[in-house]
Amino acid sequence: MKLYENKTFYLRENKTGQEHYGCRFRYVFGKDCIRFYFDIKDEEIISPYKEDNEDIWTGDAAEVFISPDGDLTRYKEIEVSPFGVRFYGEVTNEDGKTPRLRKMEPPFKAETKLTEYGYTASIYLALKVMNGFDRKKMKMNAFCLDKKKSGIQELYALNPTFCGSFHRPKYFVSEGSKHRWTENC
Repeated sequence: MKLYENKTFYLRENKTGQEHYGCRFRYVFGKDCIRFYFDIKDEEIISPYKEDNEDIWTGDAAEVFISPDGDLTRYKEIEVSPFGVRFYGEVTNEDGKTPRLRKMEPPFKAETKLTEYGYTASIYLALKVMNGFDRKKMKMNAFCLDKKKSGIQELYALNPTFCGSFHRPKYFVSEGSKHRWTENC
């Protein structure tokens, strides 16, 4: 799979790979930033979190994992809840299965909006906060977590990991589009 800037992708069920039309994702580069956009259908928004860097991944959330230089043992975890609560961490994952997370102050902006069918989320990340960023080498994956009132959490991924965890960097994907600046941040 290759990423293409400003193309809308439907995320897939993470364990089976089946396409899911409930979560759309796209990204766009600006001169000095990258923007991630999610449009999520969700009839049961569950996210009790109020403060940045709470464990928002246990509820509904939109996420991007990105390796700025393609090194899959180190990547950034970027998340936003339906109510705009942010999460950011640096992940070390030497064996590709055992992530070690270091929470950090979120260096990005996020905007969310509740809609009649769920919510939208936009994440604005300055490239300068990703040391060693190289657009030709970067790899990433995008995710949606959908917590249900029953307690079940459904997982969706741009490129599914075929297990119960998103922390499988071998499934990160690289960009396949021409490098062009299309939006300003």
